[in-house]
Amino acid sequence: MDALTETVAAILAGLSIVLAAIGGAAAARYRDSRLAFVTAGLAVIATVGALSVLHEVSPRYGGPFEVGTVPLLLLVGAVGLLYLALVRGAPRRPAP
Repeated sequence: MDALTETVAAILAGLSIVLAAIGGAAAARYRDSRLAFVTAGLAVIATVGALSVLHEVSPRYGGPFEVGTVPLLLLVGAVGLLYLALVRGAPRRPAP
């Protein structure tokens, strides 16, 4: 078991689950299909993270779900960019 891979997989699963929950709530509230697609994508990423955590904790479980450290770091970076896109406000227009 590699501690770095376990940590990155746990971070990926946690961030993706939180963002998927936020996206699901927003999609239900605003009835926007784009938010529903983003939520579905985040749910898939969360599933990959959760299966990676389970594989790292118990190698007997989920043998085909082994994900290396580098792909996990790339996925964490992608989810981080989505998070930044959600928390950053819209660009302000200059006053006329």
